[in-house]
Amino acid sequence: MKKILFAIVALSVALFAAEKVYLAPVGLTGMHGDYAVASSKLMKAYIEDDGRFILVVGSSQDGVTADNQEAVRAKAVEKGCSKYIIAEFTRLGESVIMSFKLYSVDKEAPIWDDRLKARNPDDFDPIIQRVARNIGTKNKAVDDSDIYSVTEQETKTPKRKGVNAYIGMSVGGLMAVQPEVEVFAGLDFWLLYDAQVILFGIDWDMYGLGGDTPLDYMDFAISAYYPFGTRAITPFVGGGLAFSQTEYESKVPRAERYTDSDVYSYNYRSDDYEYNDESSGLTGFVGGGVMFNRSSRVMFVAQVKYMLNFYKNDIYKSKKDEKGNTIISVKDHAIQGMIFNVGIGYGF
Repeated sequence: MKKILFAIVALSVALFAAEKVYLAPVGLTGMHGDYAVASSKLMKAYIEDDGRFILVVGSSQDGVTADNQEAVRAKAVEKGCSKYIIAEFTRLGESVIMSFKLYSVDKEAPIWDDRLKARNPDDFDPIIQRVARNIGTKNKAVDDSDIYSVTEQETKTPKRKGVNAYIGMSVGGLMAVQPEVEVFAGLDFWLLYDAQVILFGIDWDMYGLGGDTPLDYMDFAISAYYPFGTRAITPFVGGGLAFSQTEYESKVPRAERYTDSDVYSYNYRSDDYEYNDESSGLTGFVGGGVMFNRSSRVMFVAQVKYMLNFYKNDIYKSKKDEKGNTIISVKDHAIQGMIFNVGIGYGF
């Protein structure tokens, strides 16, 4: 019973908080009247889904038209609305110019307005979605960068290609924290599929190969990320698993003494002893980043992730005992650290 009462109270608060806005009958020039009815229903659905306004849709019985602002204002006041919308669609050849203006009942000038171009009626739905998201805010619907409410008109411009798969390359660095190794460079080659609500990736990473660093790391990874929205600039978080190969090179001075089964001694006359331990297995990672120019032919990405090997490498170290002799000890470590990179991808 308490849950039901809470739901009723919450609904009442939400309805009270939303402003009532009157939508005058849509004005049409060179178009069939059915478009006005359909557009009004779409606007009511999308605007009320946004939750900021309750839309009171005008009809022919109201006796007002879009070109008579004073009559529309009076009708909005009569219906208890604090604002009103005047929408006019004008056909020019094959295209339709869609104009939207939002007024406060106590002001003559619009407090928000925008004008968008539809190539055909199929563009009405994505355009009205944008208007619903932005009307009454500081943003213009024409500048809305939601990549999945793209009109047919925009698909003909270079900035909107509707791409959802990429092949790319990144450059970056790996900073191991266990064992501690200074940042060293590497390359990433990747495939990325954008399924709108989730991103799937396949990566081939190579770090430190052939460089003057004690650690070499290579993996083949699969990943999934959650994107925050559908904008052209989209942050994302996620993680994945990789099959990796790690080689660690230990450099220690020659040993002079053997102490126990966990410590090794070497009796040759070299200044340093080099020990390479190569291991492979599964690696887990979590992280995130930002996509730039999402859904366009050329996309940029910046990413950082924390990786942890589920297998271990032998790490050799040397130290002096109480008598000044050099002894060598070995411990196994699961390599872990930060990988960060920036890259460019080509969409197809």
